[in-house]
Amino acid sequence: MTNPFDWDYLTTAPSSGEVLGPYSTLYLVIFFLGFIVAAYLYYRPWTRPVGTYVRRKTVRKAANIALWVFGTGTFFFLVRMLQINPFTFGERIWMYLCFTAFLILFSIFAIRFNAARKATIAERRAIASNRRHAARANPVKRPVRRRTQVR
Repeated sequence: MTNPFDWDYLTTAPSSGEVLGPYSTLYLVIFFLGFIVAAYLYYRPWTRPVGTYVRRKTVRKAANIALWVFGTGTFFFLVRMLQINPFTFGERIWMYLCFTAFLILFSIFAIRFNAARKATIAERRAIASNRRHAARANPVKRPVRRRTQVR
């Protein structure tokens, strides 16, 4: 097998026998399912578990970014599968770059989701703690307001 990071390997279009290998099939599954999930979350941002920890606006913004990444990756796979090479879009380097964008996107989402989850848990604990230790307010009768006579 040739070096997958060799420049000549990256900038040549694959032959017809190399289109549906094990890695490209895995690539297709990841990017196609990612596109479907991102589209679902974009139109239903309140879905669990994402909607319970993060605001809807944030979910829609993240899903919009994910749609662009996964849509671009699916586009480059389709160009490769159709064996066309307009503007050198059939080269392997585009799939590598899309996969790198996916890894960056996944790591950023994981970090932010974890931070949002921790903040939500801390907020819930603070609210519960304040309820337990809050002084109970006893209702106090207000004095009757006296009417002043107008002369």
